[in-house]
Amino acid sequence: MKHATDTIRWYVVRARPSLELKAAEEIAGLGQVVYVPRFRKEYKHARHKRWSVKYFSLLTGYLFVLASDHWPRVLDCESVDCILRSNNGEPVPIPDATVQAIRAKQETGEYDEMRVHGRMEAGSSVKVISGALAGLHGPVSASTDEHVIMMLQMFGREVAVKAPLVILGQAG
Repeated sequence: MKHATDTIRWYVVRARPSLELKAAEEIAGLGQVVYVPRFRKEYKHARHKRWSVKYFSLLTGYLFVLASDHWPRVLDCESVDCILRSNNGEPVPIPDATVQAIRAKQETGEYDEMRVHGRMEAGSSVKVISGALAGLHGPVSASTDEHVIMMLQMFGREVAVKAPLVILGQAG
């Protein structure tokens, strides 16, 4: 038995450089359903030395648009570059389940790069969000209010690394 969501299709639209949100506004103004996946990143302001949070596009330059018979109108939007198409010229459909999976991970903060605050429990997973080891993640083996000792897979083995909390984020 097919569900209604089995027939829902999204399409990928490429926006002009750095104009994903503007393109989404223009397309939504046409009455279309639009989704721009985003993530939060916490950073220390160079001048003020305060921590701030900024939002960034998860798929830089791209957004999803729910199936439409109005592609010419979408292409007429000033901030839209093109619609991704297959070799035969048809827009490439993306299943609703794929878009909903991205949306669910975004809502739980899985893509976010936020600092860890306070002590971490042993066994919890953290991700390095800045510095030479950025992007690596592993379990916490010990924690203080300022540092954690975490286990990272490096050099073909597990290595204990002491890292300050300001460069760590919760791993998804």
